[in-house]
Amino acid sequence: MKHTGHLAAIGLIIIISIALPAAADDGGTVEFMGVVYPSRTAFVQSEAFQEFGMRCGTPDPSFYPEVPIDAPADCSMGLTNPDPAYGPGSIYEIPVVVHIITADDGVTGDLTDVMVQSQIDVLNEDYLAIAGTAGGDGTYTGVQFVLASEDPDGNPTTGITRTANSNWFNDNDEYGFKTALMWDPNRYLNFYTNNTQYLGYSWFPQWSVGGWQDGIVIYYRAFGRPSPMPPYHLGRTATHEVGHWVGLLHTFEGGCGNPAQPYCYSTADLVCDTEPDQTAHYYCTPGTNCGSYPIPIENYMEYTNDACMTRFTEEQMLRLRCTITSYRPNVYTVIDTTLFADGFESGGWSAWSAAVP
Repeated sequence: MKHTGHLAAIGLIIIISIALPAAADDGGTVEFMGVVYPSRTAFVQSEAFQEFGMRCGTPDPSFYPEVPIDAPADCSMGLTNPDPAYGPGSIYEIPVVVHIITADDGVTGDLTDVMVQSQIDVLNEDYLAIAGTAGGDGTYTGVQFVLASEDPDGNPTTGITRTANSNWFNDNDEYGFKTALMWDPNRYLNFYTNNTQYLGYSWFPQWSVGGWQDGIVIYYRAFGRPSPMPPYHLGRTATHEVGHWVGLLHTFEGGCGNPAQPYCYSTADLVCDTEPDQTAHYYCTPGTNCGSYPIPIENYMEYTNDACMTRFTEEQMLRLRCTITSYRPNVYTVIDTTLFADGFESGGWSAWSAAVP
């Protein structure tokens, strides 16, 4: 599903063939395609939510109207080179600012500082594969997130802003709220929480890095853990959207592709060690597709329930670190350069990361 709310700002004319649901918090009904759902929770658990791809509004690569910015071949929008040199020999710490957008009353859509911190915790559990957490069996990426302690002017900050604006709260003006609220996207990961019709959407840095689109919008009731939006209540919407922010495609992007090497590095999701994936999958139901390949229900870049999302693959890790170093060189601080990085010969990054404190 392509995100269409911002298209006028980039001079495109899009004919929308379906009526998207009116944004509503869980205190009211949601009407979609002539069907009235008693709440937003009921809607996200419906077949219509799945059929029309409302889990994620990140535009797929075919959307982009312009040629992507110059890119190293190792992690462009057309190719991945899983060079072990991109492995986690150092930790990249990324400062985060969360812009909470509420309705005009300043209450509807608000999130506590504790809930915001819980989302940062989830990101670290998933991207650092912290032992004993839900992300502990995943792949260590060496990417760490922290709420910003200093704003762009050098002033102390909590890394959280709050703005009351009902128009922005209903996600009607992406260009407006991003240009007004954004901290330098070359130095910060900007989150915006509001009443977006999707659970979340982002943009690939290979096209939008440093521009007004850069940043991630999350439906406020799906932000943090536990949130009041089962089965998307464990913070994995943000994990998924950050995946796009660091260059990862949906596992089902382009369908099955060609699973044979080296073609799997230039077809489908551009990664060979993710299972070929025909289409988006929901729930946590195992199965096979693309022949006899298992559905990657546990991959953060699928559409499955938060509870069964537990991992990136090792080559997804290499692609995302390549993307960060190539497209976002000023957004992170290297906080640890002592970790060894001798590639997959030592049993794989997942095995190695188990020993990292």
